[in-house]
Amino acid sequence: MRLRTALSSLAFGIALSSAAVVTAGAQVSGPSTTDATTAQPASPTQYYPQYGVSGSIAIPAGRLGDDHAAGYGIGGLVEFGFPNQPYALRAEAMFQRFSLKSGRTTGSDVSLFNLGPTIVYRMNQTPAETFLTGGIAIYHATDEGTRPGFNLGAGIGFPLTDFSALAEIRLHVMLADGKPVLALPLSVGVRF
Repeated sequence: MRLRTALSSLAFGIALSSAAVVTAGAQVSGPSTTDATTAQPASPTQYYPQYGVSGSIAIPAGRLGDDHAAGYGIGGLVEFGFPNQPYALRAEAMFQRFSLKSGRTTGSDVSLFNLGPTIVYRMNQTPAETFLTGGIAIYHATDEGTRPGFNLGAGIGFPLTDFSALAEIRLHVMLADGKPVLALPLSVGVRF
């Protein structure tokens, strides 16, 4: 039974890959010519992973902003997208740290960590891109525990030599007892 399942999976994979090759070959259009300099290769049909890192100024909002000052954040991402498509899927993690405001005698510094998937929608398909983001995440905050949440934002990206530079603004909402924990990181980073 296991051998039959393995062979079926292998046959299915070969059929899919041959269909992708046929599809890629069918996408080449234009006049037929024997001149090799005018022939254009078919566009790739596979997804391409991109990796990125970012640093940010993190602004506390809501009840977090009552007792805490602006802090910093660091993050990392892996983005999966298809060429010439406006959508991409990111897996990302971010750590943010907020210090207690000077003069406050009670409370402590707050660390906020999140991990989750995000959908990226590119509003234009040019090298300099603008995009919208939205996703869900699991958040962990000092004195709040681990809770679900979501984030929404926008950004710009532009290509450099071997990588792209990114600038993003996001609103992170950690659903907690009472009022949610809100943070607004202003991030700059690179994607390669």
